[in-house]
Amino acid sequence: MTLALLSDLGGTNIRFALSRDGGPPEAPDALAADDHPSFEDAARRYLGETPVNLAAVAVAGPVADGRAVMTNRDWTIDAASIADALGVERVRLVNDFEAQALSLPCLTESDLSPVSNGFAPDALAPKVVLGPGTGFGAAALLPEPGGGWRAVCGEAGHMTLAAANETETMLLAELRQEFGHVSVERLVSGSGLALLYRVLSGKRSPAPAPEEVTARAAAGEPLAMAAIGHFSRFLATAASDLALVFAASGGVYLSGGILPRLGACFDRAAYMARFTDKGRFRDFLRAIPSALVTHPAPALVGLAAAAFQRPGPGP
Repeated sequence: MTLALLSDLGGTNIRFALSRDGGPPEAPDALAADDHPSFEDAARRYLGETPVNLAAVAVAGPVADGRAVMTNRDWTIDAASIADALGVERVRLVNDFEAQALSLPCLTESDLSPVSNGFAPDALAPKVVLGPGTGFGAAALLPEPGGGWRAVCGEAGHMTLAAANETETMLLAELRQEFGHVSVERLVSGSGLALLYRVLSGKRSPAPAPEEVTARAAAGEPLAMAAIGHFSRFLATAASDLALVFAASGGVYLSGGILPRLGACFDRAAYMARFTDKGRFRDFLRAIPSALVTHPAPALVGLAAAAFQRPGPGP
């Protein structure tokens, strides 16, 4: 039996689990990143006296040559350092949304909540997963000619956010005066939701926390509801752009830590109206279904495949 440590390292929390011979995640737990001086310290605390043979770590940031500098935390994650600290044979380091992409063939209907009318994706076609959390991430899962899947990820959160109407043009113009470049992540993230609320209020004072904006929307406050409406449409703009890039008739999967917290406040109608608003490609996008990922830790599912170098069931 080979035991692997799985870890999804976000900007705020570190999720851990174990996998036996590539099986589903076991013994899940989450630790606050702020409570630990390094990733290795957090991993040792989670493992205690449990020995592991392998490790797979998903990082919220770009990965190159077994190293990652986190975008939203002042940590550098190094596969060789982790292997040395934990005494394991091999460490696989991947982007967090690459791990989520690898999970997609393993998710079932119970792990998804359709956003479009019905969710009947082409099982053999490219898929896209994206979503807001501390930042914004995205990845695609592409079918390999010989069978199996290949995950492709980048830094989609730093794409320039586009306006689709005059209201958004004015909104983004105001934000450019403050920030210069306005990326997708600037508004489609937890801090982005709070920023939208602040800008719409016309005030420069600190905005309420994202969860407070959501609570106010749930209570029917028009300003908070407007902020979430803009948030939903900007999310759809990014989603439809990526769906076009990858011809993702295998489905668009909305993930990240923010959407589950929005609950019924997430404006699905606004999302779908914007998602398909691409002129001559409206019908093309209408045929691409979207769903919320409701699985509590999809990245850990993908990491189980990554740790054992098995990318899940192929087409």
